[in-house]
Amino acid sequence: MDGKNNSSFWPSYVDIMTTLFAITLILFAVSFSRFKIKEKQLQSLVDEYENIITVYSTVGSIDSTKYFGYNEQYLKHLFTVDVEYQRKEYHIDKLELDVTDPVSANNKRDSIVAAGEIIKNTILQLENSDSIRKNIKFLVVIEGQSSKIPFFENDWKNNYTLSYLRAQFLNNFWKEHGIDLSAIPKCELIISGSGEGGVPRIEPNEEELHKIASDDKEYKKLWEDEEGKNQRFLIHIVPVIGNIDVTKEKINKLQGK
Repeated sequence: MDGKNNSSFWPSYVDIMTTLFAITLILFAVSFSRFKIKEKQLQSLVDEYENIITVYSTVGSIDSTKYFGYNEQYLKHLFTVDVEYQRKEYHIDKLELDVTDPVSANNKRDSIVAAGEIIKNTILQLENSDSIRKNIKFLVVIEGQSSKIPFFENDWKNNYTLSYLRAQFLNNFWKEHGIDLSAIPKCELIISGSGEGGVPRIEPNEEELHKIASDDKEYKKLWEDEEGKNQRFLIHIVPVIGNIDVTKEKINKLQGK
C-alpha cells in the first residue's frame, strides 16, 4: 500500500470500531433492561409461590399437635381424637364415655376445646400476615357422622339429621368456650351431616367378627359396637387460595410464549 492509502485507513478503522462499540452498548442496554423486566416478573411469581407454601405449611403445622393428622388417602387434615356419642345422641355432653368413664369424657371435651383453639389461632396467624392476608381464605367443615345402625322414626328423626345435629352442637360448644370460627372474616364455616356416608369411616370387618362371634346375637353386638364408632364428628381444614396466580398460562406469559 502507498502512503496516500495509509493516511485514510486509520480514521476509517476508528469510525468502524466506534460504531461497533455504540451498537454493542445499545444491545447491552436493551438486553439488560429486558432482563430486569423478566427478573421482576419472575420474582413476582416466586413471591406468589412462596405465599402458597407458607399457607399450606402453616396449616400443615397443626399435624404436629396431638389433635390433628393428615390423611393421605383422603387428602384431609383431620381431628384425630376419638369421639363417640351415645346411641341416638348429639349433644357434646352425651358421649359414650359419659356412661362408662365421666373423667375421660371430660378430658375428651378438653381436647375438643384445645383443637378449636388451634384451628382459630392458625387461621388468625395467617390472616394477620401482611404479605398473604388478601389472598387466602379457609374453609373449615364440621362434619357430623352417624352409624349404619338402623334409626328412622320420621323425616326429622333419623341418622342424617342426627349427624347434622352433632356438627351443629359441636359448633355451639366451641362458641361457649370463645371459639367462634364464623366470626373470623377469612374463615368460611360449613356445618354438615353426612349421615351414614362420608369419609373416612370405620368399616367393621365382618369376616373377622364372624370368626370371633359364637352366634348371630354375639355377632350383631360386636358389629354394632364397631359400627357405633362412626357416631362422631370430623373436622376438615382446607386453605383456599384466592388471586395468587401460578398457573401454566401465567408462566407461559412470563416466558413470552
